[in-house]
Amino acid sequence: MQASTLTALKELTLACARSAGELSMKRMKEPFTVEYKTSASDLVTAVDKEVEKHVIDMILKRFPDHGILGEESTFAKDYRQYDTLWVIDPIDGTTNFVHQQINFAVSIAVYHKGEGLVGAVYDPSRDELFYAVKGEGAFLNDRPLHLDRVVSLEEAILCTSVFWNKRAEQMGIDLIVKKLAGKVRGMRLLGSAALEMSYVAAGRLDGYVSLSLNAWDFGAGRIIVEEAGGRVTNMMGEPLPYNEKSSVMACNPTFYEELQHYLNLSEATDTEA
Repeated sequence: MQASTLTALKELTLACARSAGELSMKRMKEPFTVEYKTSASDLVTAVDKEVEKHVIDMILKRFPDHGILGEESTFAKDYRQYDTLWVIDPIDGTTNFVHQQINFAVSIAVYHKGEGLVGAVYDPSRDELFYAVKGEGAFLNDRPLHLDRVVSLEEAILCTSVFWNKRAEQMGIDLIVKKLAGKVRGMRLLGSAALEMSYVAAGRLDGYVSLSLNAWDFGAGRIIVEEAGGRVTNMMGEPLPYNEKSSVMACNPTFYEELQHYLNLSEATDTEA
């Protein structure tokens, strides 16, 4: 892909992220409807849908031949037929948006033939824009992000949503992560995968583990963590897909193997028991 095209993709991604964040903050101060998706803990608002449509309109005005995979499914065409795909979560952390009015973010990523090119995660409540361009590094409000601090597993601050995942309970993975919680320095939960992965890139967290995320949850965060020098795979150590669900393990590279070994060792021990 030509450098000029990559620059155009970056500029539009950042513009979309900021514009979507500003719209979500504006709508947050007004009455809006809240609906359940699959349960009382799986929320969607009229703002989610409006913000996603707003972003899609901005993208298609500039790149009408691109496809879009969005959480709210407001793009009518089959996204799988496009070489260049935008992966969008208009409000990652909707429950936080509704209840806390902080700890939510806009997540936008651009992939071309499965390769991550640009990722942006914008937290409008704090005016923090995390972004990355393939081969050009990761940034927080134009400050470069580099994961160059050496971290051991015992020193790590990890983040996970596994404790509240019913499938994790069925598979026994919640027990593995509970044992892990006793080995690391601390565990956290923000309720927004995009922000949690961005915090890994910024060094605010050392690692993030999740059993099952949608592509729009990790699409941008993956690019940002990798460009900051971090490691991102699924929990089995395999590359992440770009357009389907997956488990996710993102962390400072200095303890990636240690974390992977611990998870596998714990799983093997539990299976034998």
